[in-house]
Order: sequence, then C-alpha cells, then structure tokens
Amino acid sequence: MEENKFIREIIDFDFKGLGMTKVDGLPVFLDGGVIGDQVEFLITKKKKNFCKGKILNTVKKSKDRVNSPCPYFKDCGGCDFLNYSDNMELKWKEEDVNKNLEKIAGLDIKVDEVLDSPEKTHYRNNMQFQVRDGVIGLYGKNSKDIVAIKNCLMQRDKANEVLQIMWRYKKLKDLKRIGIRTNYKGEVLLILVTRDGEVEIKDVLPDLIDAGVKSIYLNYNGGDKFHYSREFEKIYGEDTIEEKLLDINYKISPESFFQINRLATEKLYQKAIEYLEPRAEDKIYDLYCGVGSISLSVAKNGAQVIGIEIVDRAVDDARINAENNNINARFVKGAAEEVIEKLWEEEKISPNKIIVDPPRKGLDEKLVNFLKENPVERLVYISCNPATQARDLKSLKEVYRVEKVALVNLFPNTAQVETVVLMSRK
Repeated sequence: MEENKFIREIIDFDFKGLGMTKVDGLPVFLDGGVIGDQVEFLITKKKKNFCKGKILNTVKKSKDRVNSPCPYFKDCGGCDFLNYSDNMELKWKEEDVNKNLEKIAGLDIKVDEVLDSPEKTHYRNNMQFQVRDGVIGLYGKNSKDIVAIKNCLMQRDKANEVLQIMWRYKKLKDLKRIGIRTNYKGEVLLILVTRDGEVEIKDVLPDLIDAGVKSIYLNYNGGDKFHYSREFEKIYGEDTIEEKLLDINYKISPESFFQINRLATEKLYQKAIEYLEPRAEDKIYDLYCGVGSISLSVAKNGAQVIGIEIVDRAVDDARINAENNNINARFVKGAAEEVIEKLWEEEKISPNKIIVDPPRKGLDEKLVNFLKENPVERLVYISCNPATQARDLKSLKEVYRVEKVALVNLFPNTAQVETVVLMSRK
C-alpha cells in the first residue's frame, strides 16, 4: 500500500459533517463517509495537528448507513446526513453537544432533553441558490463548484415549483443568486440577486404569480461575502409575506432573519419560554431579537419586554408585528452590547431576566463581560453553534449556574443543531 494510503474506520464527524478517523493519533478529516464505515483513503494534506484525506473506496459499509433519497446528494453540499440513519444522527448531535459542554465549557452537565423536528424533509422556508453561466444550483461538497438543482428535498413544494419556473427564465445569465422564502400558507417571496443593472422578468412573471409568488425583490450585490447586500428594490407585489409561530403572525421582509424550520422552531421557543418562566412583573431583555418572534411570545404573558436588534428593517418589522398582534413590547435598534448598557445605565431599566439568540459567532466579548458584571435572575441562551455557546458558557459560569440544556433538531440531515441553555444567578 502506498505511503499515504490507509484503511481505517470512520469514528466521528466534524462540525461540517465530514467523516473523521485517526492515523498515528492525528485526526484525519475525510471528504465523506459515515460513522462505522471502513474506508480506504489517501492523505491529501498534512498539518501539525490534523490531516485531510480523500476516500478512495468503502471497504465495509456501516450498519447505520441508509440509501439517500436525493439524487444530488453525492455531489451537493447542502446536506450532510441523508445517507445516515435519523436516530444515529440525533444521537451524534447529542454526544457532540455534550462533548462541547465538557471540553470547551468545562461543565459537568449533559443534555437534559432532545426535541426532534416534526419534519425531516421539505422543512426549509428559506433557501439561496447560486446562479452561474445559466445554471441554478447549490455549492458542491467542500467546493465552490455549482451542482445543478431542479428539485430540493429540503425546501417546500411551492419553493420547488418556483425553482423550476426560474430554470425557464430566458435571462438567467443576468442573475447571480436566487432566494426563495415561503410561509405556512404556501406564499412565496422571491429575491433575484444581480451584480448591477435592472432585471426583466416579464417572460416568467405570470407563472410565478400562479405558483404563489406574492413579492419579488431585486438585490444589487457586487461582492461574494454575503448572500445579499442591503440594496433591495421591490419590483412586484407586496412588501412582505406573513409567517406564524405559536399563534402570532409575523411580517417577513427579504432581509429579515427568521428560523428556517417553523414547526421545530415552535418547539425551540416553547422550551426557551419554559426555561425563562416569564411572569407579569418581569422585566425581560431579548437580545438579537430579529423580527420579535421570541419577544412577542414572551410579552404575550404580560411581562415587560424590550427587544434589541442591529438590523434596521428587522426592528421595523418587529414593531409592526407587535402592533398587528396587539402585543405590548418595545424594540430598539443597535448592537446588543451597546444598547443594553445604554438602557441599563441611562434609562435605569434593569431587567431580571434576559434571553439571547446570537448568530453563529456567539456573544460579543463586551456583552459577556456586561452580563457577568450585571447578573440577572435567569439567563436563557439559544444557539445555532454549540461550540461558540460553550466558549461563552465557560466565561459566564463564573457568575451563573448552568441548570439545564435542551437540544432541538432544527436542521435535520445536516450537522447543525440548535441548543437552549438555562442559567441562573449564583
């Protein structure tokens, strides 16, 4: 056997869902496979603390391997676990969260409860498809190559209908990206991304309307760092579409953050509210509040709630959502770490409970320090990245007791997961 060629069993996944084994004690991250597979592979890159490898063939298949229902799965980078059993996927996610709690946060606590998604496919209400040389698709596994996609198992049927119509669009080469947002009623908000200039859509507009498209926006984005720039222009229909969570209606604009899996999100928010235990006399801050989806669910119980969000349009939507649902809540624009200090010190509004739901990078260090210097009765931390959450918990545990951890399978068939942590002041 060649010097860089090995046969080993895959023993774990990395945070991207790639298979992992070991050679001479060093982890080797492979370009596929599932836990339990015995594979022959070639080491393609050696680093000081790890290696990367390419699987040449599967010597013996894992007992937990299943046949993928998706014809694109082998090449498409959108999903990680369509060839791995649902039960084992959930078990791995729980073990991975526990590992982060122990090794990163230094906590002697494990996941208390695992809440699975009611839907494993067709659950996504928001997807972005790349367009290159007249081809619509998703990035390939570990590459920027485009895999042509005409029907995605993860998004709603209405979204797939719109996707197929866009394949017939005569000026597809003018586009850079297509965003498709759907709601519980099957309505669609379509985002067409172009580097510059206008886009003419007369040839497909009647079909799009018949498919349930209620709103179409152009987005001018010359860069590649983000899906969208801030330059949105409505070219057809309504300003927003409406979504519903826990019997509250929300207006969704093209740039607004909203969880991609509605039914699993209801489980997530119910658990977060259970941990928070809101009472009428409470003063609660909801940091990184988005369009107010948690804020309004909490304020519905009578608590005084202030939501803080840095995206201007999301705050505008949150205020409209509060008014439309006749719920009393206040929303403030700005960075959480700056606004909370201003409200606390200048307006003398000191909450007794706080809920945070930051982006994948976790909490700003300045905010962590503020929460430690001004501890509250209850702190509920929602995260889509257990590793950065564990990093923050390592610091916060100096002042807070970590009481409970729940896992919600918000992103089935991927390596991503959502967690909710309850902390109380020591």
